[in-house]
Amino acid sequence: MNILVTSSTGLTGKAVVKGLSSKGIDIRAMIHSDEKTHEMLALGATDTIAGDIESYDNLLSAMRGMDAVYYICPTAREDEAEIGKMAIKAAKEAGIDRFIYQSVLHSIEPELPHHRQKLEVERALVDSGLVYIILQPASFMQNILNAKEALVNNKVFVQKFFTGRDSANRINLIDVADFGCCVAEIALGTMYLYATLELCGPQNLSASEMLTTIENVMGQEIKLKYLTDDEIRRSMSERKAPAYSIETLLKMFHHYNNGDFCGNPFVTTAILKRTPTTFAEFLKRELK
Repeated sequence: MNILVTSSTGLTGKAVVKGLSSKGIDIRAMIHSDEKTHEMLALGATDTIAGDIESYDNLLSAMRGMDAVYYICPTAREDEAEIGKMAIKAAKEAGIDRFIYQSVLHSIEPELPHHRQKLEVERALVDSGLVYIILQPASFMQNILNAKEALVNNKVFVQKFFTGRDSANRINLIDVADFGCCVAEIALGTMYLYATLELCGPQNLSASEMLTTIENVMGQEIKLKYLTDDEIRRSMSERKAPAYSIETLLKMFHHYNNGDFCGNPFVTTAILKRTPTTFAEFLKRELK
């Protein structure tokens, strides 16, 4: 089997390439710039192709000669649904045998704009006539540890998911490395065709439980720093993020702050044939 991975240079794309490569699958990594070629080949890609995910011609060219597509769209894009539909159309024209779509856990949640857009792509894929697999991952553990330097150097857990240590909301986290391993199994197995799979970690954690776990792993008291909306806006604006993306992600964080984002590890456990990585195991690996 050979497979195209779109948006391959991001956190998830790299994990997917590594996972697929471990199974001996030939991978074409779609990259935005040729500067990323060496990095993707080192991760296990067989070859790379530079292109813009917003270009139908680029998508079609990248899909030519491929058996399957693993489709990731950058998060919180204003035109995410239209890009997804365009990718589906290109896959049909290219004669793709299997279209694997990375959506999001609880795509049915109506309050979150990027969930609504992903759900629209799910619907288009189901109606497309393509052989498909829809994956709905929980939040990735790596994303909640973005401010790793502050944690290691200042003993401060900087995040946006919880407003305080006593926050009642809970969130499910999956290690992106586990997710990449699941993708590799799913891509090879015919038993997953036409499935919609929720891929979650083994725990639904509160702020207190996360902090206690971090303190146990690090052996030190850890403070929690909740990022305000203005701090998020300023940081993302400095990175040239579009206003739509910023406000979409803020709505997501508000939703997390006001309620649970929980999931069940049954599917992940069955695919991996082991218990998914716990938050403590992840921290021990990342902070060693």
